[in-house]
Amino acid sequence: MRTVFFLFLISLLLSCDFNQSKNKETNPLAITDSVVDIEKLSGMKLTNPDQYRQVIDRLDQGDLASIDMAKILFENSASDTLTRDSMFVVFNDFFNLVAAGYLNNNEVINAQLENSPSTEVVNKLKTRFYAYGILVGSSEGNFYLDPQNDYLLQNFGSKLSSGYRDYLTILSKEQKMRFAEDGEILIPVDSLISRIITWENFMSRYPAFISVKMAQDKYAQYMSAFLAGMDNSRVFDRSTNHLSDSVKVSFESFLVKYPNSKSSELVEDYLELLKSINFNYSERVDSFLLEKVYH
Repeated sequence: MRTVFFLFLISLLLSCDFNQSKNKETNPLAITDSVVDIEKLSGMKLTNPDQYRQVIDRLDQGDLASIDMAKILFENSASDTLTRDSMFVVFNDFFNLVAAGYLNNNEVINAQLENSPSTEVVNKLKTRFYAYGILVGSSEGNFYLDPQNDYLLQNFGSKLSSGYRDYLTILSKEQKMRFAEDGEILIPVDSLISRIITWENFMSRYPAFISVKMAQDKYAQYMSAFLAGMDNSRVFDRSTNHLSDSVKVSFESFLVKYPNSKSSELVEDYLELLKSINFNYSERVDSFLLEKVYH
């Protein structure tokens, strides 16, 4: 009975007038394009992630003002820290969906970004999106939107657990230097190693972290790049399939610098494997990564 009443309450607070916010030709980022009565929303208090998801799932993902509305609802939460962590996961899912799909669904913005837009146009859009915690990036001539981790940390960090704050702090730092593009590693090997150790330490401190799978994925991404490289940053010579001497030195230096880390055990096992195949690439390398890194 409570669920039915709650859904009825949501229907009262959410407007049916979506105003075609995705396709407006003037000021497409305006907060006045809201699909929700902000005054009523500001008084709504939710106590669990299920309620929160039911509400924000009704927000218009084609309207950036929905991000502010979802943020207001989160700030009104009277729940404990762990529950707020769960609610933040819901917010983050919504935030990523908005960022991922906004350009595809907004003809006005797309038109401004087509045909090599001027620096002035791009900078104006960057400023507008920045206000909503979204970064405008480009790769191979294509523009994309990314949630800004600094925004998440500054606006939600004080309400989250210490584990989540540390998680967002790491992501915020990493976002300032892109890791890879088009199969090429962009950061120095020392920075790559630092990221590996950072995520290992994080998972050691917070084994029960609510988004630990995301941390594991980050660790696996960096460790795989360190051990096996990427398409355009190969650790094995393209013509001979032999391990690069400089990479071998990096592996050996890793063992010396981080002798007591779990990552060091992994690198040591990898070196033993490579030694058994004369430091030449084979399918056993892929099998090792699948078993030991991506397990």
